[in-house]
Amino acid sequence: MSENKTGKYFKYAIGEILLVMIGILLALQVNNWNEDRKSKKMATEVYTNLLTSLEQDSIEVTRIINLLTKSLETQKQFILSTSDQYVKDLSQKDLNKMIEEIFSGVMSFFPKTGVYNLITSNNSMDLLQSSEIKSLLINLYDFQYKRYENVDAVIDNKYHYSIGALVRKKIGFIVEYNSNLEVDIIKQPDKNQFYEYYEELVAECQDVYGVLSTGNNYLIGIRASISELIPLIRTELKK
Repeated sequence: MSENKTGKYFKYAIGEILLVMIGILLALQVNNWNEDRKSKKMATEVYTNLLTSLEQDSIEVTRIINLLTKSLETQKQFILSTSDQYVKDLSQKDLNKMIEEIFSGVMSFFPKTGVYNLITSNNSMDLLQSSEIKSLLINLYDFQYKRYENVDAVIDNKYHYSIGALVRKKIGFIVEYNSNLEVDIIKQPDKNQFYEYYEELVAECQDVYGVLSTGNNYLIGIRASISELIPLIRTELKK
């Protein structure tokens, strides 16, 4: 009888242990499900914020590319022409437009990096399951944006201290940008001063043309990367 009771107790103890183990495993599984659900929710928020940021960048970078492309076209025509060709029968309106287009090369692209910086600072990059998206994000924010910033600093310096100073101080062309970042002419360029400083302006355009072209090409590459990322992120959000 004693042996029989011992056997029953042993079986009962094993049963209790199994029940405890099953309970622990179920609790762990439920916890994993909850954590997985939280991770997916957080990943969705990250993707949504990234998508909004990149869509805004896409619109802005396209606007800047259009301005720089037009500036480069005008500068190229300007560089390859003689003063007689430009000054002859040049209306004030045409002169205004030409100088404005040259001056628009000073416009810069300022990407919205806040979302990405937040993601990298709190290690949220691990929430993104797509290795392709992570690779493209790192290339865009840590390489392409930073490379453009370096070139843009050179362009800004040339416009501020060289071509911009010449246009403002010697040719008399002064503009301001309104709330929509559109150009408002405060003072029209003086035609006589334009003719007097024509060769100097050509030299300044020659000096800035190469680096401005490089900056514009960097922006075109940035736009291509953004255009590649946006549909990938949209696909992840649909999962």
